[in-house]
Amino acid sequence: MAANGGVAAALVAACLAIPAATSRAASDDEIKLIYETVKAKYSSFSEYCNLPEDDRRRLTVKTTLDLATQRKLADPVGAGPKAGEMLRKECGIISPLVTPQQFRWMALAKPLEFDSERHALGLLTSPASLANRVYAPTGAGPFPAVVISPTRGDHLSEHLLVHTKSLISAGFAVMVVDTFGPRGYRLGVSEPAPAEGAKDAYDALAYLVKLPFIDASRIYQTGYSYGGNTTALLASPQGSVAFKAVGRFKATVANYGACNVSSFYSHKDGATKIDLLSADSDRPLLMLMAELDIENPPSTCFPLLEEMRATGKPVEWHIYPKTTHAWDKREHNGYVYRTTSGDSMRYRYDPDVTQDATDRMIAFFNKHR
Repeated sequence: MAANGGVAAALVAACLAIPAATSRAASDDEIKLIYETVKAKYSSFSEYCNLPEDDRRRLTVKTTLDLATQRKLADPVGAGPKAGEMLRKECGIISPLVTPQQFRWMALAKPLEFDSERHALGLLTSPASLANRVYAPTGAGPFPAVVISPTRGDHLSEHLLVHTKSLISAGFAVMVVDTFGPRGYRLGVSEPAPAEGAKDAYDALAYLVKLPFIDASRIYQTGYSYGGNTTALLASPQGSVAFKAVGRFKATVANYGACNVSSFYSHKDGATKIDLLSADSDRPLLMLMAELDIENPPSTCFPLLEEMRATGKPVEWHIYPKTTHAWDKREHNGYVYRTTSGDSMRYRYDPDVTQDATDRMIAFFNKHR
C-alpha cells in the first residue's frame, strides 16, 4: 500500500532532509588510482593491452568496484570509465567513454550454477544451504515462485531462512540467489555492481520456468538491501533486453533498497549516480523503506516514485516510521553502519515491521497473479 496523506508527506519530507555525505566527486587522483592499480597487476602493460576487450573491461570494472568497496573512491561511477579510457588510449585503442547508463547494465561475472534438485525445508536446513537451490511446498504443484536477492556479504544469514519459511507457508516455491559466495566476493573488500544481481535474478527465472512443479506465469522477485537495489533494476524492460532474458518477473518487492546509488557507503553529493529505478519501469513494484535509513535513504526515490505513479506506472511504496535499514535481521541487531563522511546508523531489529513487510509482500504478489 502506498504511503499517502499528511503522515506520508511528513515522512517523505523527513527523508529528503537526511544530510548527504559531503565529499568531492571523481578527481584526477581517483582516476589515476584506478589506472595505476590496473597497470600494477601486470609486469608488462602489453599483457593488459593484448587481453580480449571483455576481459579488459571486466578487470577495470572489478578494480573500480573493489576500490569503492574499500572506501578509496568518492565517485567510482565517474572515475572508472575515465580510467578505462586512459588505459585504452595507452594501448592505442580509441573507443567511446562508458556512460553511467551503460554501466548500469554492466554484468561481467560468469553465470551462476543452480542446483538441479527440488528441496524441502527441514530441521537441519541452514541459511547457507538455501543458496541457488529451489525449495518448494509439499505437493505436486505447480507453485508460484519467488526469487530472493540477498543483502551484500560473503554469507547468507538467518533472516533469509525466516523469509523462505514464510513464503513456502504461503504456497510459494523459493530460490535464494547467492551472487556473492560462489564468486568469492567479500564484504568490505570486493563487491559486485547491482547489475550482477539483476542478471543473476533473470538467470534464476530462466531456470525456474523449466521446472514442471513451478507455475511459469507467476514468478516474482524480492530483494533486501543490495538485493532491493536489484529489484528496482528488474522493474525496467531495459534489463531484460541487456541480459537477453527469457521472460520478466510478474511483480517485484524491494526491502530497504535504493532508487539510485553512487557508492556502497553513501549517496554522495556531486558524485555520478547509477539510476536503479527508471521512469520506463512497467512491472508492478512495491518499495518498502525505512525512515531512518542512511544506507539506502528513501530520499533517493523521490520525487521519482510520485512522478511515476502520477503517470499511471504500477508502483507502490511504504515508509516505516522510526525504522532503520535491516529491520528484519535479528542476527545483526545493533550493528553500526558508517558512511565515508562519518554518519552512522545502528541497525534495529523490529519484529512488528518485519511481519508487516512480509504480509505486504505476500499480499502484493497475490494481487498480481
